[in-house]
Amino acid sequence: MEEAKGFRRVGAHALTDPPAFLREVVGGLFGARADQAGGRFELSPWVPEGWQNLALRRARFHRTLVDIELRPRAEWTTVRLSVSFGPPIPLALTLRNTPPVARVTVDEVALARDLAIFTLSDEHEILFFYGDSE
Repeated sequence: MEEAKGFRRVGAHALTDPPAFLREVVGGLFGARADQAGGRFELSPWVPEGWQNLALRRARFHRTLVDIELRPRAEWTTVRLSVSFGPPIPLALTLRNTPPVARVTVDEVALARDLAIFTLSDEHEILFFYGDSE
């Protein structure tokens, strides 16, 4: 059986260790990891083709719990993030398995890159628009 590009096979041992299995799912599908050098967290969700919604509730980033929701569309993807508990955290957000990103907005503020770097606190809406850069 061929593995999907960008995914790695989870060993049978993960099924006997549910917390390890969940870490694999969150790390693989949502690309969640701590950037040790920069002191921030990174999210790089895989956007499965044909899916209309993808959500993860109460993802733990040290002491902070975050709700993540993705809504991919043909011309853009909306990512809604909200802190349900804990202190603000520095975050870098990108998408995988999407067309080239032309521009990104965080709470309706345009950013200069195809990457969103900001401090996550309360609720935020990030839009990744696809197409050629203007």
